[in-house]
Formats: sequence, structure tokens, C-alpha cells
Amino acid sequence: MMEMEQHTKMRYDFAMSAFSRMYGVNYVISSPDISRFCKKWAETEGQEAPHGTISEINFYFLDFWKTWGGYI
Repeated sequence: MMEMEQHTKMRYDFAMSAFSRMYGVNYVISSPDISRFCKKWAETEGQEAPHGTISEINFYFLDFWKTWGGYI
């Protein structure tokens, strides 16, 4: 159980860092929508983390946010 929680936290941090690079840390920290979105993504089983350059990872999350952000 503890290992799963750590894995989920790492995924959450990974997603939050992408949004922080795009929007800035202060904006992301103050956005409950982005935090909720990243938490949901981190907890989703079978959703593999993106690979590639920093820009590709950022755009992965940006595209995902544009599609699903308003529904989370």
C-alpha cells in the first residue's frame, strides 16, 4: 500500500511539474483544477507516463488538459 502511494505521489509530482513549466509555479499551486486533474491522472491505472523531450511531455499534458481538464 505504501509503495502504491509513493508511486502515485511521484506521478502527481511529474504531472504538476509539467504544468509548472508551462504556467509557472505560483499559478499551478493556486489552481485547484490543475491539482485535481494531476491527482486524477496519477491515480489512473493503465495511463503510462509520457516519454520524450521536456517539450513533448509538456504538450502531452497540455493536450490532455484541453481535452479533459474541464470534466475532472
